[in-house]
Amino acid sequence: MMVSLFKQWNKRKIFCIGLHKTGTTSLHEMAIKNGFKAIHSIEWMYNYEDLKKFNFFSDGGSHFDDINEIDFEYLYYKFPNSRFILQTRNTRDWVISKCKHAGWHSSTEIEKDDINKINHNDWEYKSLLTVRKYVEHKINYEKKVENFFRQNDNSRLIKINITNQKSSNGDLERLVKFLKLKKGIINLPHSNKSSEKKMPNELIKFIDSILKEIYTSEQQI
Repeated sequence: MMVSLFKQWNKRKIFCIGLHKTGTTSLHEMAIKNGFKAIHSIEWMYNYEDLKKFNFFSDGGSHFDDINEIDFEYLYYKFPNSRFILQTRNTRDWVISKCKHAGWHSSTEIEKDDINKINHNDWEYKSLLTVRKYVEHKINYEKKVENFFRQNDNSRLIKINITNQKSSNGDLERLVKFLKLKKGIINLPHSNKSSEKKMPNELIKFIDSILKEIYTSEQQI
Protein backbone atom coordinates (compact mmCIF):
# COMPACT_ATOMS: atom_id res chain seq x y z
CA MET A 1 0.00 0.00 0.00
CA MET A 2 2.68 2.50 1.02
CA VAL A 3 4.90 1.72 -1.99
CA SER A 4 2.01 2.08 -4.40
CA LEU A 5 0.85 5.25 -2.67
CA PHE A 6 4.31 6.77 -3.00
CA LYS A 7 4.39 5.90 -6.71
CA GLN A 8 0.95 7.42 -7.13
CA TRP A 9 2.00 10.72 -5.59
CA ASN A 10 5.64 10.71 -6.75
CA LYS A 11 4.87 13.12 -9.56
CA ARG A 12 1.99 14.75 -7.72
CA LYS A 13 2.78 17.15 -4.91
CA ILE A 14 0.84 17.88 -1.75
CA PHE A 15 1.31 21.39 -0.38
CA CYS A 16 0.11 22.45 3.08
CA ILE A 17 -0.26 26.16 2.46
CA GLY A 18 -1.91 27.36 5.67
CA LEU A 19 0.05 29.35 8.24
CA HIS A 20 2.14 27.76 10.95
CA LYS A 21 0.62 26.92 14.36
CA THR A 22 -2.20 25.13 12.53
CA GLY A 23 -1.23 21.47 12.93
CA THR A 24 1.64 21.31 10.43
CA THR A 25 3.62 18.85 12.57
CA SER A 26 0.67 16.45 12.75
CA LEU A 27 0.20 16.68 8.99
CA HIS A 28 3.88 15.96 8.46
CA GLU A 29 3.71 12.89 10.71
CA MET A 30 0.61 11.72 8.87
CA ALA A 31 2.45 12.03 5.55
CA ILE A 32 5.45 10.05 6.80
CA LYS A 33 3.22 7.26 8.12
CA ASN A 34 1.48 7.09 4.77
CA GLY A 35 4.70 6.66 2.84
CA PHE A 36 5.07 10.15 1.46
CA LYS A 37 8.50 11.70 1.08
CA ALA A 38 7.74 14.64 3.33
CA ILE A 39 9.57 17.76 4.49
CA HIS A 40 8.60 19.89 7.49
CA SER A 41 10.57 23.07 6.97
CA ILE A 42 10.41 26.52 5.43
CA GLU A 43 13.41 25.79 3.21
CA TRP A 44 11.35 24.19 0.46
CA MET A 45 9.84 27.59 -0.27
CA TYR A 46 13.18 28.82 -1.59
CA ASN A 47 14.88 25.63 -2.78
CA TYR A 48 13.75 24.10 -6.06
CA GLU A 49 15.80 20.98 -5.36
CA ASP A 50 13.54 20.32 -2.38
CA LEU A 51 10.50 20.84 -4.58
CA LYS A 52 11.80 18.13 -6.91
CA LYS A 53 12.95 15.77 -4.16
CA PHE A 54 9.88 15.72 -1.89
CA ASN A 55 6.19 15.22 -2.54
CA PHE A 56 4.61 16.42 0.71
CA PHE A 57 5.36 19.89 2.07
CA SER A 58 4.29 21.42 5.39
CA ASP A 59 5.29 24.39 7.51
CA GLY A 60 6.33 27.71 6.11
CA GLY A 61 4.25 30.75 5.38
CA SER A 62 4.54 34.30 6.51
CA HIS A 63 3.75 36.64 9.37
CA PHE A 64 2.50 39.69 7.49
CA ASP A 65 0.70 40.43 4.22
CA ASP A 66 2.83 39.97 1.09
CA ILE A 67 6.02 39.16 3.04
CA ASN A 68 7.44 35.64 2.55
CA GLU A 69 4.05 34.23 1.66
CA ILE A 70 3.88 30.79 0.08
CA ASP A 71 3.55 31.34 -3.66
CA PHE A 72 0.64 28.95 -4.07
CA GLU A 73 -0.26 30.37 -7.48
CA TYR A 74 3.19 29.43 -8.82
CA LEU A 75 2.89 25.96 -7.29
CA TYR A 76 -0.61 25.56 -8.74
CA TYR A 77 0.59 26.13 -12.30
CA LYS A 78 4.07 24.60 -11.96
CA PHE A 79 2.68 21.31 -10.65
CA PRO A 80 -0.69 20.84 -12.40
CA ASN A 81 -1.37 17.50 -10.70
CA SER A 82 -0.70 18.86 -7.22
CA ARG A 83 -3.19 19.10 -4.36
CA PHE A 84 -3.36 21.76 -1.65
CA ILE A 85 -4.29 21.69 2.02
CA LEU A 86 -5.35 24.96 3.64
CA GLN A 87 -4.97 24.02 7.29
CA THR A 88 -6.44 26.57 9.68
CA ARG A 89 -7.76 27.06 13.21
CA ASN A 90 -9.90 29.44 15.24
CA THR A 91 -8.29 32.87 14.82
CA ARG A 92 -8.38 33.78 18.51
CA ASP A 93 -6.71 30.52 19.57
CA TRP A 94 -4.24 30.84 16.72
CA VAL A 95 -3.04 34.36 17.53
CA ILE A 96 -2.64 33.54 21.24
CA SER A 97 -0.58 30.50 20.26
CA LYS A 98 1.46 32.58 17.82
CA CYS A 99 2.16 35.22 20.48
CA LYS A 100 3.40 32.50 22.81
CA HIS A 101 5.60 31.20 19.99
CA ALA A 102 6.97 34.74 19.60
CA GLY A 103 7.94 34.83 23.28
CA TRP A 104 5.01 36.66 24.84
CA HIS A 105 4.23 35.81 28.48
CA SER A 106 2.29 37.27 31.40
CA SER A 107 5.08 39.72 32.27
CA THR A 108 5.85 40.89 28.74
CA GLU A 109 6.28 44.65 28.47
CA ILE A 110 4.41 45.82 25.41
CA GLU A 111 6.56 47.99 23.17
CA LYS A 112 5.63 51.13 21.30
CA ASP A 113 4.13 50.57 17.85
CA ASP A 114 6.61 51.03 15.02
CA ILE A 115 5.41 50.35 11.47
CA ASN A 116 9.03 49.97 10.36
CA LYS A 117 9.30 46.80 12.42
CA ILE A 118 6.47 45.06 10.64
CA ASN A 119 8.79 42.85 8.64
CA HIS A 120 9.88 39.22 8.47
CA ASN A 121 12.99 39.58 10.63
CA ASP A 122 11.23 41.52 13.41
CA TRP A 123 8.19 39.25 13.62
CA GLU A 124 8.75 38.73 17.39
CA TYR A 125 8.55 42.49 18.02
CA LYS A 126 6.13 42.77 20.91
CA SER A 127 3.81 45.59 20.01
CA LEU A 128 0.04 45.61 19.65
CA LEU A 129 0.46 46.69 16.04
CA THR A 130 2.37 43.47 15.40
CA VAL A 131 -0.51 41.44 16.82
CA ARG A 132 -3.04 43.34 14.73
CA LYS A 133 -1.00 42.60 11.62
CA TYR A 134 -0.85 38.90 12.57
CA VAL A 135 -4.64 38.72 12.72
CA GLU A 136 -5.22 40.74 9.56
CA HIS A 137 -2.71 38.62 7.68
CA LYS A 138 -4.32 35.33 8.66
CA ILE A 139 -7.75 36.51 7.57
CA ASN A 140 -6.50 38.16 4.36
CA TYR A 141 -4.25 35.28 3.36
CA GLU A 142 -6.87 32.58 3.83
CA LYS A 143 -9.39 34.60 1.84
CA LYS A 144 -6.84 35.04 -0.94
CA VAL A 145 -6.18 31.30 -1.10
CA GLU A 146 -9.86 30.38 -1.14
CA ASN A 147 -10.72 33.00 -3.76
CA PHE A 148 -7.94 31.81 -6.05
CA PHE A 149 -9.01 28.18 -5.99
CA ARG A 150 -12.68 29.10 -6.28
CA GLN A 151 -11.86 30.97 -9.48
CA ASN A 152 -9.66 28.18 -10.87
CA ASP A 153 -10.12 24.60 -9.65
CA ASN A 154 -11.64 24.21 -6.21
CA SER A 155 -11.29 20.41 -6.40
CA ARG A 156 -7.54 20.78 -5.83
CA LEU A 157 -7.98 22.44 -2.42
CA ILE A 158 -9.22 21.16 0.91
CA LYS A 159 -9.67 23.39 3.97
CA ILE A 160 -9.41 21.64 7.33
CA ASN A 161 -9.13 22.41 11.02
CA ILE A 162 -7.55 19.49 12.85
CA THR A 163 -6.99 21.57 16.01
CA ASN A 164 -10.71 21.74 16.77
CA GLN A 165 -11.58 18.60 18.72
CA LYS A 166 -15.27 18.94 17.79
CA SER A 167 -14.71 19.01 14.03
CA SER A 168 -11.33 17.32 13.63
CA ASN A 169 -12.68 13.81 13.03
CA GLY A 170 -14.91 15.00 10.21
CA ASP A 171 -12.09 17.02 8.69
CA LEU A 172 -9.74 14.04 8.95
CA GLU A 173 -12.25 11.83 7.15
CA ARG A 174 -12.45 14.38 4.35
CA LEU A 175 -8.64 14.55 4.20
CA VAL A 176 -8.37 10.75 4.03
CA LYS A 177 -10.69 10.75 1.00
CA PHE A 178 -9.00 13.78 -0.56
CA LEU A 179 -5.54 12.15 -0.44
CA LYS A 180 -6.71 8.50 -0.58
CA LEU A 181 -4.95 7.64 2.68
CA LYS A 182 -5.22 4.84 5.20
CA LYS A 183 -7.45 5.73 8.13
CA GLY A 184 -6.59 6.30 11.78
CA ILE A 185 -2.87 6.97 11.57
CA ILE A 186 -2.61 10.60 12.54
CA ASN A 187 -1.92 12.09 15.93
CA LEU A 188 -3.98 15.21 16.46
CA PRO A 189 -2.16 18.35 17.64
CA HIS A 190 -1.82 18.87 21.37
CA SER A 191 -4.46 21.03 22.98
CA ASN A 192 -3.62 24.71 22.92
CA LYS A 193 -1.33 25.32 25.88
CA SER A 194 -1.24 29.03 25.19
CA SER A 195 -3.77 29.85 27.87
CA GLU A 196 -4.77 33.48 27.98
CA LYS A 197 -3.82 33.40 31.66
CA LYS A 198 -0.22 33.23 30.51
CA MET A 199 -0.59 36.35 28.38
CA PRO A 200 -0.80 40.04 29.42
CA ASN A 201 -4.39 41.09 30.11
CA GLU A 202 -3.93 44.06 27.80
CA LEU A 203 -3.01 41.71 24.97
CA ILE A 204 -6.07 39.49 25.41
CA LYS A 205 -8.39 42.50 25.52
CA PHE A 206 -6.72 43.89 22.41
CA ILE A 207 -7.11 40.60 20.50
CA ASP A 208 -10.80 40.43 21.38
CA SER A 209 -11.31 44.04 20.29
CA ILE A 210 -9.59 43.42 16.95
CA LEU A 211 -11.68 40.36 16.19
CA LYS A 212 -14.89 42.15 17.12
CA GLU A 213 -13.91 45.08 14.91
CA ILE A 214 -12.99 42.92 11.91
CA TYR A 215 -15.96 40.57 12.00
CA THR A 216 -18.44 43.35 12.71
CA SER A 217 -17.06 45.24 9.71
CA GLU A 218 -17.38 42.15 7.50
CA GLN A 219 -21.01 41.67 8.46
CA GLN A 220 -21.73 45.21 7.32
CA ILE A 221 -20.22 44.74 3.88
